Amino acid sequence: MRILKSYGTEGGVIVSAPEVDIEERANEPVFISFDGLPVPFFIEEVSPRGGAKYFVKLEDIDSLEAAEELVGKDADFEEDGEDYADEIIGYTLCNQDGTPVGKITAYEDIPGNPCLEIEGGTLIPCPDELIVKVDNRNRKIWLEIADGLL
Repeated sequence: MRILKSYGTEGGVIVSAPEVDIEERANEPVFISFDGLPVPFFIEEVSPRGGAKYFVKLEDIDSLEAAEELVGKDADFEEDGEDYADEIIGYTLCNQDGTPVGKITAYEDIPGNPCLEIEGGTLIPCPDELIVKVDNRNRKIWLEIADGLL
């Protein structure tokens, strides 16, 4: 899919997605490349605009200027965390209530159970459905962490 233009002053964009139903996949992260590196974003709002076009509002894109930086870029839903794993090394992992857990030191692609390793070597399961939020500006990831895991 491709980001065609900005829409409004609150950071919205119009996206062309002829092969993807964005509404069905709105709970998954969408990856946009910056300097050749895919960066994950979460969709706050999506609505069809006719044909294969959608209005999309992404988290952390809150101004016309920020939306304009996305125009012309390709975006994609990825199934495999390996494509962005190196990018999240050094991010702070927080639990669902925002309490910092530690710095991410590695991504372990264990089949059926992807995990983040934090300082000290603790592995935390991180399937996509447990990711609450990603804040690329502040380099933080919020994750639903089961009670008693830490």
